[in-house]
Amino acid sequence: TQSTWGGSPVMASSTFRVPRRAIHSEADVHAFKTSSAYKDLMDFILELNESVKGQSAASEFPTSQFCKDVFAVLHDLQEWVREIPPLQQPMRFGNKAFRTWHHRLKENAPQLVSKLLPDDLQPAVEELVPYFVDSFGNSTRIDYGTGHEANFVAFLCCLRKLNLFQTPDYPAIVLHVFFKGYLHLMRLLQTEYMLEPAGSHGVWGLDDYHFLPFLWGASQLVQHPELTPSSIHTPAVLATYQADFMYISCIHFIRQVKSSSPFAENSPILNDISGVPTWEKVNSGLIKMYQVEVLSKLPVIQHFLFGSLLSDTWSRAASSSSTTATSRPHSNRPSHTSSHI
Repeated sequence: TQSTWGGSPVMASSTFRVPRRAIHSEADVHAFKTSSAYKDLMDFILELNESVKGQSAASEFPTSQFCKDVFAVLHDLQEWVREIPPLQQPMRFGNKAFRTWHHRLKENAPQLVSKLLPDDLQPAVEELVPYFVDSFGNSTRIDYGTGHEANFVAFLCCLRKLNLFQTPDYPAIVLHVFFKGYLHLMRLLQTEYMLEPAGSHGVWGLDDYHFLPFLWGASQLVQHPELTPSSIHTPAVLATYQADFMYISCIHFIRQVKSSSPFAENSPILNDISGVPTWEKVNSGLIKMYQVEVLSKLPVIQHFLFGSLLSDTWSRAASSSSTTATSRPHSNRPSHTSSHI
């Protein structure tokens, strides 16, 4: 039987397929933005956003066994980092030990994903694994950006479409699985293996790697009794609140890893956002910015994959040659914020 979520059917097990690239032009980007895949992905992001509004990671929220199982997989990947230390090499960025870690990821991904699924959903492994593997960076370029982050959210969205996550899980998905699991793992990978920021280099962007922790993190701070967007400039605030609020945690992390340069210089967009009067306005602006600067940008979204759960309904006949192209998700690098926030 088929079940539904977000207005789109969850496919019968016989229809699962290995996802492929299907965005090759600006026309495809436009088609994607009017597709059910875009709607389902954006609805998922917005529903997660609403679920953590005004909520600290220290507050009580239901954490299902499935959420704990997904978190445990991410914890295992953290342990691999400790088992595969960085190599001594002349280049500061792009430590080649990341390729060893990523090779282990590829080798073990089918088993890791399989153990999350019940018996009747085992055919979905082939569709879920590519999203999962592409969630943690590119092993050839030793880089990471918002395209990889989007793959992880697509992986979570697919699990939701399979009804493995339920609506009551949403706060735990953001605050436990994503914040304490995925984001902490990515920081470990970024600092241990010195991953390059994917895409264009320079100071423009929310930070070198991420977007969604700021979007959902701003939602957490809506109507906070003490903290305003300008509070990020107070060191005591960062130290006190970084463990429980994702936005504050991200700012705290930036100030740690980029302590040698002024915040206004190394993070100009975040510095500008600190002048916005309310967290509600920051949150709504970041939602618009994510749609424009990540999901609508060909250099980012051309690497996105489509299967049966998030389907390329507009382009079933996509060129077979495109599937062999090297995948390299990029980070968004917006040049300004005024049009969104």
